[in-house]
Amino acid sequence: MSRTYLNPAPGRPPGARFSRGFRWMPAFIRLLAHPASRMRAGRHLALLTAVCLLTNLAAASDEYAVKADYMLTMAEYVEWPADAFSDARAPFVLGIIGDNPFGAELERLKDKKVNGRPLEIRRFNGAKEFSGRLAPGRRQAALDTERRRKLASLKSCHILFVSSSEENFYWSLILRPLGSASVLTVGETASFVEEGGIVNFLKEGNKVGLEISLEAAERARLQISSRLLGLAKVIPSKRGEEDQ
Repeated sequence: MSRTYLNPAPGRPPGARFSRGFRWMPAFIRLLAHPASRMRAGRHLALLTAVCLLTNLAAASDEYAVKADYMLTMAEYVEWPADAFSDARAPFVLGIIGDNPFGAELERLKDKKVNGRPLEIRRFNGAKEFSGRLAPGRRQAALDTERRRKLASLKSCHILFVSSSEENFYWSLILRPLGSASVLTVGETASFVEEGGIVNFLKEGNKVGLEISLEAAERARLQISSRLLGLAKVIPSKRGEEDQ
């Protein structure tokens, strides 16, 4: 199965690759006139916006502005189980672990809403923060308690972007401890999905591809819309199967 890229081919006008998919646009506009359909139409518009953002990546000055917006768009096309939120007013938590490649782009998103919930952004220093070390004078019980507390904070994220700085620790210190927690893990290195991550951005030249592991999503009890899957290459999570 060939990888799906969200950029037009060289020499073709922007959007030419997606012209077949845009034939529903007149009907989409008509949907906006019906209140009962506006929410569904808004979700379609969010996905269309994301595709346009990634299609124009070659002209963007900062790819992480695009990736930040796209992660929020992904949230519109992923369904979390009810127990992933403590109550109806609980925030939607976007976490980032490791080096922060987004710069000020995450600050720009602070006032955004995700499925009607306020967005909360959490930063974690890195995977080693969750390994813990037994220092002189520090009891093992205290170390274990601190490790559990930090892991609980990691599991409370709904989307977790794993920076490429954590590539050597994906499985042992991040993905394996998360287990079946309902966290949409997002990475940007070639091995991320194979190591057990759910969604991966891959950049080759000025093209961005999207990979999604259905097996990893099912393990996290996340339902991913077919509309989002249609933009991605769906592949298995080999490492997760070996270490189950």
